[in-house]
Amino acid sequence: MTTKTININVPVLARVEGEGSLDLTIKNQQITNLKLRIYEPPRYFEKLLEGRHHYDVLDAVARICGICPVAYQMSATQAIESIFGIAINPWIRAMRRLFYCGEWLQSHSLHIHLLAAPDFLGFNSVIEMAQQYDGEVRRGLKLQALGNDLVALFGARSVHPVGAKIGGFTQAPDKKAVAELLQRVTAAKSDAIDLIHWLDTLDLPEDNQEFVSVALHHDKEYPFNEGRLISDNGLDINIDEFEKHFKEMQVDHSTALHCLLDGKPYLVGPLARINLNKAQLPEAVQQLMLGLKAQFPSKNMFHSIIARALEMYFAILEAETLLVNYETSNEPCMSFEPKAGVGYGCSEAPRGILWHRYQMDEKGCVKSAIIVPPTSQNQPRIEQDLKDSLINFGLDNTKQQLQLHAEKVIRNYDPCISCATHFLNLTLIRDGRVDKNVEQTKDKQIKDRQTTPTFNNIDLSRTAIIGIGSPHEGDQAGWQMIDRLLQNSTITAYKQKGLSLFKLDRPGINLVENIKPYDYVLIVDAIKSTNVDPSFICLGATQLRSRSSQMSSHQVGVLESIVLLESLQLTPKQLVVLGISEVSDEYIKKIIKLFVA
Repeated sequence: MTTKTININVPVLARVEGEGSLDLTIKNQQITNLKLRIYEPPRYFEKLLEGRHHYDVLDAVARICGICPVAYQMSATQAIESIFGIAINPWIRAMRRLFYCGEWLQSHSLHIHLLAAPDFLGFNSVIEMAQQYDGEVRRGLKLQALGNDLVALFGARSVHPVGAKIGGFTQAPDKKAVAELLQRVTAAKSDAIDLIHWLDTLDLPEDNQEFVSVALHHDKEYPFNEGRLISDNGLDINIDEFEKHFKEMQVDHSTALHCLLDGKPYLVGPLARINLNKAQLPEAVQQLMLGLKAQFPSKNMFHSIIARALEMYFAILEAETLLVNYETSNEPCMSFEPKAGVGYGCSEAPRGILWHRYQMDEKGCVKSAIIVPPTSQNQPRIEQDLKDSLINFGLDNTKQQLQLHAEKVIRNYDPCISCATHFLNLTLIRDGRVDKNVEQTKDKQIKDRQTTPTFNNIDLSRTAIIGIGSPHEGDQAGWQMIDRLLQNSTITAYKQKGLSLFKLDRPGINLVENIKPYDYVLIVDAIKSTNVDPSFICLGATQLRSRSSQMSSHQVGVLESIVLLESLQLTPKQLVVLGISEVSDEYIKKIIKLFVA
């Protein structure tokens, strides 16, 4: 009798919440117990919405996910507009599709390049991968940046956009901004095609399984915001019938809900969408698919990475069509009066269907809300996939091999839980003995040199001071420092000579694009006070790599972005990161001292 137990622990990552572990018991070459444990702190979004006015809803739900805010906003608008009896005009409908194109593009590109591709190519992270595949990583970052800019075209910013409203948008973009994006979108078509062909060369595991695909379906277009819910086992319902067939349930081993279709697991997301809506893809995408090794419909979950790339190509083609025909509108938002009632919304987030149900009172305030995200729908399927895939892989493999394969399966779904590029910490017991064939690494304390970096003989026109932050208390120090510096006479003089100062709202991987135009960069970010160094940490480029934490799936931090820049050989001539816990005159003086005349 052979017994194996695998425990997975997700480390705590900055601005990422959640914890996951995998319990696995193998007896006589059979899996007798497999549980994907997810520990996510209660977020109470559904309860927090109760009593809120309809104009609060979109800003609130956008904060459920920093990567898929458009999806949450679009599902919410659809539900509330159905209650209020709002019939949006064709311009708003078309622009919402364009809005969604940006989200799919940026999210899929991040998952492919930062999360999935390193798995299939044998790298621990995109930083390692970039050393051999720098062109592919650069291309991925460019596509991701284009997606962000498409979101910002209507949302004013790419993270937690603020331009969407019940009834439409706050304003219509001007033609100049649209024309500039159109050029980039048209140029991106060749990048998307090259990406698909590159991914099709990967040695993806052959792992066919039986599963049910579920997605929205529209007779005339590939689904974003509208359609009926269908499956490949005969489901065909309106979205208001969701609760008759889909049930969320609490399981003992996870704080995250599991959702089942008629009592069984099912798949949502890009592979399910293409399996069910292949005929709705543009002719150019369908023709390209004919020449691929991976053929669709597919029952190989590892073909999800190619499905995501195909959807990126579709999103680019769709965006081009909408931008070419773009006309400004005098009615970017429909007028309406609040009404009481119950409404339903369902749209296709990058990871799959996102279902909302709202009950509103006559004043337009939320009485109750139910939100079913893609990850809770995919969780039972992930567990089933883990079981089938590990059996196909071979249960007699080493601890390290089982660990890496389990990671690969989980990451393949792009789940919205805290998951670093390599996040499994395995404890494997065989026949009552701990298997130690994998080296366990421990965090090392690395002391930085005490020398304070300075900027010498710099060109101020190629220099930037960037404040990183967010509206949340405790994370505003970077922004506040920029405000104070702009009031300083010395910095004002530097600014007149070309020095740039600006703020960024948790840019993540977008920091790469913001740094690239400059030769000399000072980044100011908030840190927590410590007993060792209470409030001021200044690091030069040579000191940054040792401070870099593990890469996460999407929430790439300041240090990770800088290390990625270095891997792509895009690092500025001189770069300094300044961590502060507060803003004071003393620290302003220290910043000025960094600039040596």
